[in-house]
Amino acid sequence: MHWFFLALGAAFGMATADFLLKRRLSHRPAGEMAMARVFSVVPLSLILLVGMRPPEIKPGFYLAVGLALPAEVAATFLYHRAIKRSPLGLAQPFLAFTPFFAVLTGLFFLGEIPTPWGMAGIGLLVAGAYGLNLEQARLGWRQPFLAVTREPGSWMMLAVSAIYAYTAVLGRKAVLASSPLFMLAVYPPLHCLALGVVMGATRRLRWDWMKEFRILLGLGLAMSGMALCHFLALELVQTAYMISVKRLSILFATIYGGLFLREERLFQHLSAAGVMVAGAAVMLILG
Repeated sequence: MHWFFLALGAAFGMATADFLLKRRLSHRPAGEMAMARVFSVVPLSLILLVGMRPPEIKPGFYLAVGLALPAEVAATFLYHRAIKRSPLGLAQPFLAFTPFFAVLTGLFFLGEIPTPWGMAGIGLLVAGAYGLNLEQARLGWRQPFLAVTREPGSWMMLAVSAIYAYTAVLGRKAVLASSPLFMLAVYPPLHCLALGVVMGATRRLRWDWMKEFRILLGLGLAMSGMALCHFLALELVQTAYMISVKRLSILFATIYGGLFLREERLFQHLSAAGVMVAGAAVMLILG
């Protein structure tokens, strides 16, 4: 069960980074928030890259990384726009929809019908999404669903969740074709470089965020711990199991938002997020 505690550590690190970005860097453009987050892991990556002996690189590694990076950059922009524009308690829970999009992919492209457990998981996801905006039900039963379309962070995180359904599998393929530490050594710098190229090409590349040394240090600790736990867990267990535990970051982020950012309706959002996490777990493990 070592993988469980590693995945739990990844969840806590991810939620802590979200909280730090929301509290300390949300006054900056979303692209700068993204650069700060991705760059914060690079020092650890470079230390590993210099100090470690490269493993045997198996076929498929470069293809997996090459296919994952463009999608990762797109998800990174959307992710930080969602954090910037919406409360954590209304944005983060929609990360739980990753297995739902994996089911949709199987249905439309492979003709795979969801199992009864898969359908149960989808029901929990929908129920949790409804519960996030339950107070809107007094205006009509459809309003909690329509509220998702009016909350930018919610629908942006839905898009991120769909992208992560794709990149999670590629990430595991890359780890199995190399090693967790090698992936940690090379992937964050490549991610940072790709993100910087896109921002430079669109004339949005700025370096003012580097003045926030204390925040970068906190981000570096949270994100480096998250990345290390993430890749180590991927080597030990199937992607579905690891992601189902890592999605507990949704609960941690919701708690951060309610307790430290004074976001409203903490109990409501935490309960709804818990239902969504349970739905994701059912789909990933049983569906």
